[in-house]
Amino acid sequence: MSDIVRILLISLLSLAIISCSAKDKSESSASNMKLSDIQSNLNNKNTFITSGKNNYSNFRSNSNIRSKRYASNVNNPSSINSLVVIDDDGKIDYGLLSNYDLQIDKVVVDPKNEYSYVLLKFDDGGGTSSDSNIRAINCTILKINIENGEMSCLVNGIIIMSQIKHARFTRDAYTKPVFQFSNNGNIYFRGSTSYEGLTAKSELGCYNSDGPSSCLYEHVTSQGVTTKLNNEAEQEISRLLTLENGQVVFTGWKLENGKQIYKGSQPVHSEIIIRDSDGEKYELTSTNPSEGGGFHKDINKGDYVSLIYGSEKSSNVVITRLTSGNLKKTYLNFPFSTTSIIKSESGEIYSHARNDGLYRLLPKSKKIIDNPSGIKGSLWNNERCGSSLTCFIYYKIINGIVFYNHINYSYTNKPTTIKATRLSDNKTISVINPDSGCTNNCYKVNFINKPGASTAAYKLSWFNTDKKLYISMKNMITSQNEIIEINSQNLNFESNENQYTILNDIGNNLSSKKLTSVTSKNNLSSSSNISGIIDHEDNDTSSIRIEFSNKMNYSDVESKVSIVDNSTNNNVGFMPLWNNKTLHLVIDTDNGTVFDDNVDPLTSGKTYKVTLSGSAKDLDGKTIGSDVVKYITP
Repeated sequence: MSDIVRILLISLLSLAIISCSAKDKSESSASNMKLSDIQSNLNNKNTFITSGKNNYSNFRSNSNIRSKRYASNVNNPSSINSLVVIDDDGKIDYGLLSNYDLQIDKVVVDPKNEYSYVLLKFDDGGGTSSDSNIRAINCTILKINIENGEMSCLVNGIIIMSQIKHARFTRDAYTKPVFQFSNNGNIYFRGSTSYEGLTAKSELGCYNSDGPSSCLYEHVTSQGVTTKLNNEAEQEISRLLTLENGQVVFTGWKLENGKQIYKGSQPVHSEIIIRDSDGEKYELTSTNPSEGGGFHKDINKGDYVSLIYGSEKSSNVVITRLTSGNLKKTYLNFPFSTTSIIKSESGEIYSHARNDGLYRLLPKSKKIIDNPSGIKGSLWNNERCGSSLTCFIYYKIINGIVFYNHINYSYTNKPTTIKATRLSDNKTISVINPDSGCTNNCYKVNFINKPGASTAAYKLSWFNTDKKLYISMKNMITSQNEIIEINSQNLNFESNENQYTILNDIGNNLSSKKLTSVTSKNNLSSSSNISGIIDHEDNDTSSIRIEFSNKMNYSDVESKVSIVDNSTNNNVGFMPLWNNKTLHLVIDTDNGTVFDDNVDPLTSGKTYKVTLSGSAKDLDGKTIGSDVVKYITP
């Protein structure tokens, strides 16, 4: 009997070895993977965290964090450990399950929280099992119904640009998303196609003689149709911003027959281009040809159809919009060249001033944070700042608190300090700061870049959601990466202690502790009692703002606002700029029709009447109910 058992065991073991060998071979070469081999686990999850390289072949899921999932045709699936998800109760789980390896780069949720789009990282010439499996499914963008887990490919054959590559090659110091939505349901993203491996429709092809190029794609969800919006032989896309009503803004490098055009040693860049919903394109800037090739500054947007950026002609800031083919521009005075425009959730607009710290731009410009003394004035110091436009300093504004980093050059190993400044009283604390010997709290922040990349491409590996800041940092004592969380709601500004948490429970279940993204569902809650408050800063002649309790119907509200000169009863022009629930009315007595780079403010000492009609609606159609009126005398 024992001999029979022994023979059976040997036979089973032999079969197992043969089976494993076959699987290893298939995963290192051709793959038979299908979309049906992936099981989704995104329902009732609110936070999505992705990491770097997936060590799938050496990893199987941690059963301690497994929860109830959808019924699936996948037999005994394993977890894809480049994505973890968190539910409302704080429980951690894996977001996708499969017996095949996939490298997940980012999860993006649509504005209505109905679908999630899982962006897969693909190396066109790569030989990993994930690359092989992506070739098999011919897809890098998975569209998943969050509620029932149904899955499809958004568009076959297009390679969505990875977070790392997008961060390295965008022209912005602060990287904007590679995958964006417009309120009409259209999706815009940056991608390419390959000579072999993935197969796309010929009209979507995006490559030239040097290999895959960079194209802007539009996906019309109502029709399921994807269109390429640029000619890759003439322009490679470097940045994009999606506005409402199907407008999209982009810039890129200029090419001739697929080859980069240079002016001296510098590649020539395009101006800012806006494409209207009817497909017409307009140039928003006109850089002086003697100053180099095209527009090279950061661009950002309001939450409707206004764009905001540093002027190509001066240090002033430009707010512009295109309506029915008519371009309008309004200007704000600013003393320093703007590296980046930063928006806060509370409605204010800030500027990262080149080599001069952080300024509030709207309402009423004022300085908030100066550069550290050891760095101030060092922007052109290659030893300290390299080619970085910000000397490696970045700002995030969360819950009324500015978080920012800087390098400690007085230490041999140059660790990072993370500081927090409370905007209400300008009180500043260090939340991560090394001791004098760098034996405790000694970290160096990770940048999103590859070894050898230009320092101009360095972007911080930090992300925020739900009033929390997540940072990927290297422990200088252990030489290991760690995921750090800073909760803005729990900070004690009277304490000198370091205030952060190491997320071992998340980090130990990810394939790597080097984050590539942290995203979440959208907050769709609204108040049953809608209100609007008109506010104005003393002596401010440049702007007025209206703060709402709910997200508003932007176009409706703009038509229900007026500013009147109380002495003449004449209307005063303004440019609307939305940020979350705040509407900034940037004064422009020329009503945006004169492009002279000059401001047109209110007159000091005069009284103006600002009115918001009670018929103004929020997104759900609820009205304010009665007119809101305020008299101001700047």
